[in-house]
Amino acid sequence: MTSAAGDPYWQDDDFWAAFDEPYDIENRPRPWYRKFARAFAVIAVAGMIATGALIPWGTLLDRLDNISDPIAVREFAAEVVEESPYGFLVTDIHVRSIDTPEIGGWVSNAPPTGIVTLDLRGWDPDEMRSVVDHEIGHLLDFALWGLPGATSAEVRRGGLDSEPWAECASVNAGSRKTDGGPGDNAYHCTAAELAVFQRVIADLGPICPSWGDLPCVQVEVLPALVENG
Repeated sequence: MTSAAGDPYWQDDDFWAAFDEPYDIENRPRPWYRKFARAFAVIAVAGMIATGALIPWGTLLDRLDNISDPIAVREFAAEVVEESPYGFLVTDIHVRSIDTPEIGGWVSNAPPTGIVTLDLRGWDPDEMRSVVDHEIGHLLDFALWGLPGATSAEVRRGGLDSEPWAECASVNAGSRKTDGGPGDNAYHCTAAELAVFQRVIADLGPICPSWGDLPCVQVEVLPALVENG
């Protein structure tokens, strides 16, 4: 999640000020209700079994697998970063409450940094993996500013907009599948867009991030993935 072209670029302090949230809340105490969330869920499941409420019961069982503890969220995200061929672009992971439901994560881009910030919510593991890979895709995009001849976004991304580029990074990493078409959503990666992403990656030399003290790394295209049926 990043600002669209022409929109204001969010810095850490400005971003959290906009949501009236203190910036440094990464290590705040775990809310009491999160400590007992699983116990409450188990009691609710038992009650629904007794009353025959099978559909809510099945949904609640699925939610028991969600990752909601901030430390667990950070640890799982770190595993995704470690597995990613582009994970070297990430310098840190922050976990904080974001009061905008449609924003699951973001990275700053003016100037770019290697920090991935994730919302503190009940994460489905597959959804979190996709979001982390998406944000890493944005970092890959930002890192390409330094390439010779890369004077515009179109050159850097082979003509893709920022969000499809990041979505295709998630597809290429195996977190999700391609879309049948763009529809009315900015977050899409069609088979044709994935082909563009992979072609651009294949033509790149070493990637040299402009943030942190990071080495230049040669990346490779991952195996092609299956489209959504």
